[in-house]
Amino acid sequence: MSAFHGVRWRLNAAVSAALLLLASSAVAAQTPWRIESAVGLPMDRAAGHSTGWRVSAGAEVPLGDHGCVGGLLLGFAAFGDTAEGPLVQRNHRHTSGPSVGLQVALPVLDGWQVRARVGLGYWQTVLRTTVNGAEAFQATEHHVGPLLGAGLAWQWSPALALTASVDVGQHRFDGLPTVRPALWALGLSTSF
Repeated sequence: MSAFHGVRWRLNAAVSAALLLLASSAVAAQTPWRIESAVGLPMDRAAGHSTGWRVSAGAEVPLGDHGCVGGLLLGFAAFGDTAEGPLVQRNHRHTSGPSVGLQVALPVLDGWQVRARVGLGYWQTVLRTTVNGAEAFQATEHHVGPLLGAGLAWQWSPALALTASVDVGQHRFDGLPTVRPALWALGLSTSF
């Protein structure tokens, strides 16, 4: 390779690196990071249902010129306790675990956004069987399953939003039917 080609190659590499840095800083300037936490709404404890909670963090990038944003989302969800069956023999389940997915937010009115999430969770389901209220059996299983979510957010200030959401996970335990519980929650999200 001649000296001219070596200088040209280095110059092209330097210009490419500079353009990449400029592009990445422009994207970073447009990429707000968002952290959201939500607490489940009170459920029917008499029927064996309790509240859960969810926390997530991710980055959002613009998807076109209409204010739509989307990005990767990492989170953790606990779907509360559910109980099935009569008091004589009742199966109590609790599912929780980390998840990864994609979230898209679309503005619908001034200050309002509709959000949709889809992803996978690595769920841990704890099964506890009681007979006449006394514990008879307990076991734990891990599995990969879907996480689907939708919500509505109201941008209260430039950095804070109030959210209402529903997320659906998956209870699965060997030998029992698969159950997809819903976590109805209210929360806050902050962007920076």
